[in-house]
Amino acid sequence: MIESENAKEEIREIVGGCIKCGLCRSLCPVLRELKEEQYSPRGKAMMLSDESIEKIIYDCTLCKACEKQCPANLKLCKAFIHARAVLVKQKKEIPENREMIKNLEKSGNMFGTLEEEN
Repeated sequence: MIESENAKEEIREIVGGCIKCGLCRSLCPVLRELKEEQYSPRGKAMMLSDESIEKIIYDCTLCKACEKQCPANLKLCKAFIHARAVLVKQKKEIPENREMIKNLEKSGNMFGTLEEEN
């Protein structure tokens, strides 16, 4: 539990520095596709500051394009990774995540298919 609280505090510190300028939006591939503010790095940062981490935190490619554009030099992807870890510890991760982990353990790849021998 202490580990989760430490992660939550680090998330708050990271996203607390967001100045909500929106510069991160221009490079975000998820926002380009889904076209809703909540999917933008800024939208996720605002939701994380309100501890609404369960809603959309997995809707990020972790490409770090937002970090390159951020004038406050925020490490948003680090906050998103911490938020995902908190959800996993609370057993609130999405079913797709559980399936991917099961596939990795079973077959060595996230799709669950065995490698063909040459």
